[in-house]
Amino acid sequence: MIRLIALMSVLLALPLSAQATTLKIATLAPDGTSWMKEMRAAAKEIKQQTEGRVKIKYFPGGVQGSDKSVLRKIRIRQLQGGAIAAGALASIAKETQLYSLPFTFRNLEEVRAVREEFDPIITKALEKKGFVLLGLSEGGFAYLMSDQPLHTSDDVRQQKVWVPEGDIISKTTFENGDVQPIALPVSDVYTSLQTGLVDTIAANMTSAIALQWHTKLTHVTDFPLTFLMGTLVVDAKAFNKINADDQAVVRSVMAQAFANMDQQNEQNEAKARAALAQNGMQFVELSAEDKQAWYQLAKRTINELADQAVYPVDEYQQLQHLLQQVRQQTAATP
Repeated sequence: MIRLIALMSVLLALPLSAQATTLKIATLAPDGTSWMKEMRAAAKEIKQQTEGRVKIKYFPGGVQGSDKSVLRKIRIRQLQGGAIAAGALASIAKETQLYSLPFTFRNLEEVRAVREEFDPIITKALEKKGFVLLGLSEGGFAYLMSDQPLHTSDDVRQQKVWVPEGDIISKTTFENGDVQPIALPVSDVYTSLQTGLVDTIAANMTSAIALQWHTKLTHVTDFPLTFLMGTLVVDAKAFNKINADDQAVVRSVMAQAFANMDQQNEQNEAKARAALAQNGMQFVELSAEDKQAWYQLAKRTINELADQAVYPVDEYQQLQHLLQQVRQQTAATP
């Protein structure tokens, strides 16, 4: 009896951080995608390196609902984390919108040129709101896709345009073009394309294929609207229950996983573009005049969003200044 009491005393004295922690993480990414494969490999590595003290359980394919639903479930502790589109985090930390404003970047190289300086700004902003950012994922550029060739905002005005639920940047952009978009969760888009509730979307190439949206669309306006970023966020209270050494393991493994995914996503976007073209998708080229009109629309949108405090104006101006330096350096390179 004395030995039993002593053993129980030792067990009760163990810190909570020594106990196993399971992080339940939801994502819209379908199972079997390259994203899920990389995330499952990371979870396996984390479990191994922490000797089972940290486990990750994924809920893929939107089974836990939209980004909005996932964030609600994180707040009430039903989930510990989620893979959330940056656009859905606007109401939590406006810094998450720095990469999402229309026509900010011209190519992927520009995105990568600013991340070292601005990723930490996003990370700190989320920490202040009780979230740990375990990864930012480069989703590629979003393009207008429709059942009609679209050149101008006048063309788009005739269409039924989808925007992601809670994405104020997309909503404001289209409204500035006198388009009244239809806000829906990602899980409802395919059915809405089938029924005709929507006939126009803005998406990256891989998502259009992975979610089968491309089967209902015929044209892509070959002019990137905005850059898509995904986030992997975890509730800070849940993460802080993990001991410091194991936290470092989780951060390190996830950082490598997201670096791998960025490289894979770049390749996947190129392959998806080729696959869409091969399957008959028509890529619509814009004239210089059409492009300039879109730029003017974006400028009005960015100014309006600044007035609404949707994004941090000072930081965005710093980002623009850095981009100008990058472009000058690129132009000067023979």
